[in-house]
Amino acid sequence: MKKILTGLSAIILFAACSTPPQKKVVVMASGKLVVSGDGVTIEPGTQHNEETINIKGDKLTLSGPDGNKDFPITETGTFLLNLKKDTLIGGFQPFGEATSREGRITQEQLMERMDSLQQLMMGSNVAVEKRNHFLAPGEMKKITPADNAILVGPFKGMPASLTPDKNGKVPEVYKFITNKDARETLGRLEKMLKAEGE
Repeated sequence: MKKILTGLSAIILFAACSTPPQKKVVVMASGKLVVSGDGVTIEPGTQHNEETINIKGDKLTLSGPDGNKDFPITETGTFLLNLKKDTLIGGFQPFGEATSREGRITQEQLMERMDSLQQLMMGSNVAVEKRNHFLAPGEMKKITPADNAILVGPFKGMPASLTPDKNGKVPEVYKFITNKDARETLGRLEKMLKAEGE
């Protein structure tokens, strides 16, 4: 009997420590956001705001000046809803050795980065295996099946380090910028390329 009780205690403890998969929606918007349950209301504006909503049901309801709109969410994972006035583009950012920046990059590497960014801005090199994304205004997309992912929006810096969640999983990190930001980045890269050629 004692062994059975010990076994049951271990199962209950394990169940209490592990969290079932969640449906998480990160909303990036131009304007004020108010979250209520599985719904979000937007008051359009110019200031960038973000909210993270853990969905309990099977949809997210958006309320705004244009009425209500439902976004079905039938799978677990991390989703992104773009309520900005510009397209959001971005992708997976590796941490560890892969994140160390080179002291100097070659012209060829610079041109490759510029070409990749230009394609992403047009949505032409988006692929599941590349883990990159293109979201037009008003679009919602599943970013990853992982429900502990960190989505870093425009005007926000990357996390300095990553801490495992309560289930012991290290979060995936995705960085997103607007097409306007991307055009400015391309302008800086073009200047670097020109300086390299002089």
